[in-house]
Amino acid sequence: MVKRGLAWCVVALMCGCSDPVAQARIDSLGADPGPYEPGPNHRAGQPCTWCHGDGPEEAFDLAGTVFLSPANLEPVRGALVRVFDAKGHQRSRYTTESGNFFFEEGALGLDFPLWVKVESGDEVRLMHTPVFRERSCAACHRDPTSAASPGHVYLREQP
Repeated sequence: MVKRGLAWCVVALMCGCSDPVAQARIDSLGADPGPYEPGPNHRAGQPCTWCHGDGPEEAFDLAGTVFLSPANLEPVRGALVRVFDAKGHQRSRYTTESGNFFFEEGALGLDFPLWVKVESGDEVRLMHTPVFRERSCAACHRDPTSAASPGHVYLREQP
């Protein structure tokens, strides 16, 4: 009887445990500002791996959103996002209707640091610095542009 009671206590504690820091980050995002239901198009421009990492949703190895320009936050649909590692290995994904792209957990298979290139038609944009460990583009690429952030990921310099 004591063993059974102890087992239930352990299960209850495990189910009630969560990372309060991770949960506070998720809560800080607030309501989804976009018009999309939860899925591959929601929360464009927000740090995907806050929920799709240690959070409650399917985990991503790397994820982000591509916008048209710094002044035009129109999503770039169907852009090819190429990710390279130092050994020359690469993986790629196309952006969704909302400009989102993501590599599901285990799909990236590259070693950090990473380099990123976005291609859409004749336009090509290279990221000038490598990604050292952050798996959510919007964790670094956020508005407003400042010394701490280059602003959103975008394809063009001008609208």
